[in-house]
Amino acid sequence: MAHAPARPRSRPPAPSSTEAPGLGLLALLDGLPEAFLGVDAGWRIRYLSPRMRELLGPRIQLGDDARKKAVDVLGLGSHLRLDAPATSQPASACYEHRWHEGDLCFEVSTRAVDGGLLVHCRDITREFQSRSELQRVGQLFQSVMEGTTDAIYIKDMEGRYQVINSAGARALGRTVPEVRGHSDEELFPPDEARANMKHDRDVLKAGHPLTYEDAQKDPTGELRVWLSTKGPLRDPEGHVFGLFGISRDITQRKWAEEEVRRHAEFQEHLMGIISHDIRSPLGAIMNWSRVLAAGGPAEETARTSRRIATAAVRIERLTRLLLDFTRARLVGGVVIEPRGSDAQELLSKVAHEFRVAFPQRDIVVEHKGNTQGHWDPDRLAQVVSNLVENALKYSPADAPVSLATRGLRNKVVMTIHNQGRPIPEATLPHLFEPFRQGPQQTRTLKMSYGLGLYIVREIVHAHGGTIDVTSTEGDGTTFTVTLPRRAPPKKGPPPAPPPPPSAHRP
Repeated sequence: MAHAPARPRSRPPAPSSTEAPGLGLLALLDGLPEAFLGVDAGWRIRYLSPRMRELLGPRIQLGDDARKKAVDVLGLGSHLRLDAPATSQPASACYEHRWHEGDLCFEVSTRAVDGGLLVHCRDITREFQSRSELQRVGQLFQSVMEGTTDAIYIKDMEGRYQVINSAGARALGRTVPEVRGHSDEELFPPDEARANMKHDRDVLKAGHPLTYEDAQKDPTGELRVWLSTKGPLRDPEGHVFGLFGISRDITQRKWAEEEVRRHAEFQEHLMGIISHDIRSPLGAIMNWSRVLAAGGPAEETARTSRRIATAAVRIERLTRLLLDFTRARLVGGVVIEPRGSDAQELLSKVAHEFRVAFPQRDIVVEHKGNTQGHWDPDRLAQVVSNLVENALKYSPADAPVSLATRGLRNKVVMTIHNQGRPIPEATLPHLFEPFRQGPQQTRTLKMSYGLGLYIVREIVHAHGGTIDVTSTEGDGTTFTVTLPRRAPPKKGPPPAPPPPPSAHRP
């Protein structure tokens, strides 16, 4: 049986140059891994590359109206005028578009061709993911920068701040825009600017991060201590293009360390006082008690009794001094019980007691004006007794000690003067600090380790007053106590003043 000759398979007619890209261009596009779609002037789809067919699937075919089938998928509606022919669109458009399925992202570009429009989709998923990750990391970094109390900043090679967080700007008393783009010379006082620039040079010279402490004043004038780490910034080729810095305010930590040191020092001195100054009179009491128990002439017995009493008084005075000191340090001041008092009577009473104890010394008392007030007379007697005792000890035996009180309108002034050798100039600023005196050659316990004058100052301050001292070769030494006529009401203990920080901010 004869077979009919096979008919040649029909091929779809190639689009004319007025409807879609030419055949040569189509062959080229078919061979590319990217996705292409071509439409004619009426938005009819005339070309789909293999990759575009894969992306769009079977729901979109040649001849479909792209405005109905592919606009949303390709995001064309936001960038092209769909109510106008495809041939009247802008010469080119380019934008990023997240694919409607999966996690794909494409760079979509359109270009006018003869008789239509060619849409090109380049897969930029990896670039988009990398950029998104960088943005996420940047957002995290920004959150960390703004969430920390540390100052974080980046400088360029000219020393200008390119990046700084809010904490760093606040440390300078400025806002971020006021700092960005400026140098240390424009932001800091000259001395601090020079120190900061030196640290920058040291870091760049070393080629690796360096850490240091820096003490500088904040915008309020308070001295702050900063622990700073600076290091070079390098590009992928290893070239330094700037430096980073992180500065932490460690003032509180420094204060705490200083307080721990002072506490340890206090314990050491306290043990020294207890082991020596209390043990010594206690040993004397024990020895003289044995002598007293052994009996003897009445005169010797009386002398032994006086020695025992003197040693006991020494222990009692030192114990009271230590209690006052401990209370002042732990509670925040000396407790007083004010009542109606007269400074003239107080000075006269203290002077009488010392005249009895030191009959060979000349103690002069003067007063002027109204010397009455509302104070704690026992505590003020402690102040005057301590100052008179020091005046007697540090003045020649033939020189008088003068006590004077003067009433002014709203305050009373008391002075204690002696004509002894002047207090060394280096000692004056620290005269009222505890444990600055050191043990004396004569064991006068009121002044041992400088506690006596410390307690004197605390009592005066508890009354709302002040105490000053002047000491020269010609005029001698004068302690001046100035008191308001009424002591302030009791209040909670004030916080202990912080010690001055030692050492070197962003």
